[in-house]
Amino acid sequence: MNVHSFIGIMTLTQPASEKRGAILCATLKLLSTHGFHGFSIKQVAAEAGVAAGTIYLYFSDRETLIRELHTEIINDFVNAALNDLDTTASLQQQYRSICCNLWRFCLDNPCITHSKLQFDHLPPDVLRSHRSYAWEILQPLKTLFDQGREQGLIKPLADDVLITLSIEPCIFMARHHLLGVNEIDTRQLGDIINASWDAIATHGAATQTPITSA
Repeated sequence: MNVHSFIGIMTLTQPASEKRGAILCATLKLLSTHGFHGFSIKQVAAEAGVAAGTIYLYFSDRETLIRELHTEIINDFVNAALNDLDTTASLQQQYRSICCNLWRFCLDNPCITHSKLQFDHLPPDVLRSHRSYAWEILQPLKTLFDQGREQGLIKPLADDVLITLSIEPCIFMARHHLLGVNEIDTRQLGDIINASWDAIATHGAATQTPITSA
């Protein structure tokens, strides 16, 4: 399933074109509202409009279904983040592009955004495996971090630390925006992105210029 078809299913704006997609869609919807332990395979089947036995034609058990859903989300998440990334632009502008892309993705896919906390509580071995896989397909962001450290523009911290200090807070704020906890307009989004850049940038590379559009 490619990024465009999966995102279409995840937003629930069109009917699933295949049973596997419908099952993944139903799982995500239930996961985002009920959590990992709040739904059953029977409920997934009812939500997807398939027989319970049909699910086992595609997924061996409930845990496999959740893990494969997480892999699909990682693929779509990364593809969205790197969409139209201009690697010839400055590192800060590349970073800004990634953050803006992720912000739009989070707002366009609320079920995915609301499910992030659930996926963060997967078993450690699964999280390590998925984290490793994500970094494999996030090579442009890894390259950005590598270049930033080499040029003295980004703090000499591990990639996982840098992404925790910068990208993850943006996703957290997107979830709060969707929940209505904080209403974030374009100017505020620019300030948030600037602040997240400053969290990983060295003193000389930190920006004081607000982003006026995103």
